[in-house]
Amino acid sequence: MKSVIGVHFWDKKVFLCWCEEESISTASFNLPADLRRDDILEQEFALTGVLKAIREYLKEKLNIYDFGLAVCVPDQFGIEEIRRIYEVGSQCGIEILKVVDETLAFALHLYGEYDFDGRMLAAVIAEGRLSISEYDFSDKGVEKICTYIAGRWTGASIARAPFLHSYSQGLFDATEAGIVFGAGSMNACISMEQSLKSYIKEGTFVNSEIEFKMKSSDDIIEGLGYICGKLEGRDAFAGLGVSDNISPYELYVGINGEIFSAVKPETSLSRNSGLEIKKLPESAGSSEAFTVYEKKQDRLIKIGGLNVPKDNLSDYYKKSVWVGIGADEHRAMTLLIQQMDSEKYIELPIGTGDDAADSGAKEESIAEFVEKILPIIDNLEYASKFAQDPDNPYTKGIIQSYENAVKILEENGITMIKGEGEPFDFNLQNAVAHIADVDLPENTVKQVMQTGYVYKGKVIRTASVIVAN
Repeated sequence: MKSVIGVHFWDKKVFLCWCEEESISTASFNLPADLRRDDILEQEFALTGVLKAIREYLKEKLNIYDFGLAVCVPDQFGIEEIRRIYEVGSQCGIEILKVVDETLAFALHLYGEYDFDGRMLAAVIAEGRLSISEYDFSDKGVEKICTYIAGRWTGASIARAPFLHSYSQGLFDATEAGIVFGAGSMNACISMEQSLKSYIKEGTFVNSEIEFKMKSSDDIIEGLGYICGKLEGRDAFAGLGVSDNISPYELYVGINGEIFSAVKPETSLSRNSGLEIKKLPESAGSSEAFTVYEKKQDRLIKIGGLNVPKDNLSDYYKKSVWVGIGADEHRAMTLLIQQMDSEKYIELPIGTGDDAADSGAKEESIAEFVEKILPIIDNLEYASKFAQDPDNPYTKGIIQSYENAVKILEENGITMIKGEGEPFDFNLQNAVAHIADVDLPENTVKQVMQTGYVYKGKVIRTASVIVAN
């Protein structure tokens, strides 16, 4: 039988879990120096390196050769990020069997440890980020209700925490849960508890008596072991019900440029969700364009689309139709169009990215365009760094222009390569000089001389750095 191995990245380490008989075993190892990154699951080259390191560890340390992975990810991961994990696994020849949110893995641990029914909040507090999701416990298992908070968090105030949707703060205020369990380090959990108390006291939180209980981050990997046991079909876990959502974000469908809200964040993977459209928007061409978006930070991010010949839709123009979106656990999506007054329908697969066929060419053209404008951004960066009088209006204009340029790049998926004080990474950085520095560990980046940039995991330009030896 193929072994199912749970994988969780925490504090620059890889944590593993698997089932032996009816119990859960765990192990961990340090990430390679060049892969100790906070965004390891978001960068294709980094994830590829880690998956290969996991394969070597399983082979050499645990004597496991035939396996599939259940990967635990931050709760803010949407369809695009989760699909990338499956794709990278396939490219590495490693089967990704399931992707699980951190709070869901944590909730499964709580489900096994505590005997109660009803609503609870699961919070995962890592260094620099926070996730809070609500779950319903019953004799059928664990069902995710909604993710309220997920993303970067300084620990200062929950009021300024990264609520995922415009309305999720209101839902969080009105939660029926009587308890919050927090998984993380002691300091992180204490900070979370203090912030929660202040938020309840100052805000409109209806349940002022809600409890907070501190738990260990180890409990996340323990809960992930439940998934491993269920995927292996072990008797102790076979009856466990686990209900997850399509995406933590709201999904929209575009039809020939008209945008409709189609799927709420609490929608389960196990069912289609959509909306009634009185009259299907019709284009002047020979086909209709359908596009699916995730709404992130008030921006619509395209995650898939397809063109449907008009001949295939001839029965759906004159009457109201129901347009739905479905997804499997790999986030492969389908579009369903059904007549409202009959059972007649068509169901079609939604292609990934920018209509799939020309996405590679488009990404290449974007990378080429960014390469051309980088000298301009470099000039703005240098002028900002070495400005003699930062209060001068002329200087302020330069700094603002540079910050705006960086923001535009980030909004379009282009991120800067940072690294001062971190281990040198030959995949991302080019060492232009080596110096002795007793205050820094060997092979650490002392200074970035020229900023590098990455677009969707692909390096546009390496960063030029000075490395301490």
